[in-house]
Amino acid sequence: MPYPLPMKSSILQQDIEQPLTQHLKELRNSLAVIIAWFILSVFISYPFSEHAIIRIWENFMPAGVSMAVYSPLEWMVTKLKLSIVVAIAVTLPIFMLQMFRFMSKGLYKNEKKFLLMVVPASFTMFILGACIAYFLTLPMMFKYVILNSTDMALAQISVQKTISTVTTLILGFGIVFQLPLLVIFAVKMNLIKHETLKKQRLSVYAILVAFVMFASPDPTVMSQLLSVVMLVIMFELSLVMMRYL
Repeated sequence: MPYPLPMKSSILQQDIEQPLTQHLKELRNSLAVIIAWFILSVFISYPFSEHAIIRIWENFMPAGVSMAVYSPLEWMVTKLKLSIVVAIAVTLPIFMLQMFRFMSKGLYKNEKKFLLMVVPASFTMFILGACIAYFLTLPMMFKYVILNSTDMALAQISVQKTISTVTTLILGFGIVFQLPLLVIFAVKMNLIKHETLKKQRLSVYAILVAFVMFASPDPTVMSQLLSVVMLVIMFELSLVMMRYL
């Protein structure tokens, strides 16, 4: 009497085996969708970038501060930079979706569930960080800088440098707000222990300060101070979140 074949576990049945060429083809298609969406977003947002630059200037600059352009192509380059930043923000959800679709065939059910929680949370935290930078940090920073410079010099500020500062800080805060998810991921993967992070809190603070000083050398120390404060808050938030995960 033949013995019955052993049944495969439900976890193993979730795997879909495919040849390497098929994986590469799917990866190519996913990257093509992401790149096409990014380029399309740049072209669509570029005609509206001039209005957005003027709106940003009016929101952050006090009355009487002149908008200066110091090279023939500066205005065009500034519009293009702003369009690229908008395209990055618009393409981010598409990027996450395509990467999840590409990886989902090789993930177990619990791993898919974890990613389905992390991906929306990551995008939400990025938007939250960008909003805090735009509506809270940038107005405070520009007000401080402008008020302390008008007594010594006529305020004629480069449009390109202003927009670069705005976009850099917005993207920076969006990335900073990913810290809780990175810490949770490291703990879940057993790369570091939760208790170790709690005990070495001061060492972590020192590393964060050193990182900010190296990554953003700002003579006004304004953006550095704000970045350190936000990193510390995000780190403590990640420790709190770990209690419920």
